[in-house]
Amino acid sequence: MPRNQSRAGQRARATQKATGTKAKYTELLRAKLGPRGARREPVHAEPARRLAAELRAGFGAEGEKAALLVDAAVAWAVKDHELKHALLCAQGDLAARTRLQPAVDEHAVGEVTVHDAPLVQVVHMVLEMAAEDEESASADLLRAAADVLDRLVGASHICSPAIYGLRAGGWLTEPRMWERIYTTTAPVAVVAAAALRTMREAACILDEDELADADCMLTLQEAVRFARTAADLAICPAV
Repeated sequence: MPRNQSRAGQRARATQKATGTKAKYTELLRAKLGPRGARREPVHAEPARRLAAELRAGFGAEGEKAALLVDAAVAWAVKDHELKHALLCAQGDLAARTRLQPAVDEHAVGEVTVHDAPLVQVVHMVLEMAAEDEESASADLLRAAADVLDRLVGASHICSPAIYGLRAGGWLTEPRMWERIYTTTAPVAVVAAAALRTMREAACILDEDELADADCMLTLQEAVRFARTAADLAICPAV
């Protein structure tokens, strides 16, 4: 490779070598790239796949049912990311954006029902298993659940998947959810129960304004810390 070759030139030569094609160097050199620093997939995709794998490995048919929900949520998120990335790449091309926008809008319909709510509900289910029986949820499963919740909560309350999923249909504020009493005294179970109570507390914050959303986000971040602690205790039990 020639010295002092531009980055675009290096990419073009590397593409020729990797694909083994005789594509014209000048065409590859002029190939448009996406926005700088764009991720190939959503940040929660990897921990969500780990979560699905752990569920399948340890819980049979019930685990498969929950894993399928996670798979569908990840597939939705990946497609959503691709559509929005394509829309971003089409800046300045009005015709391309006009073609893409209906697909983006149609896909967005399933945001809460296919993606946000199922992921939060599966995380809640994992924590509930740990609160009821500390041996039912492995350290790897708890870690994957904590990582998923952490990625969903993020660092902003604006359009937060975790907040949308928590509030969807009021599933976490139903009376039956408050009737659950966890009596297991093992450290993992106690901390998992604290994470569950914190999630319920966040769900009870009224959807009034941005201040309430920010409060909900901070409460969920506390739930993430409890979930991570439960995973750590599952690896190294307290003495």
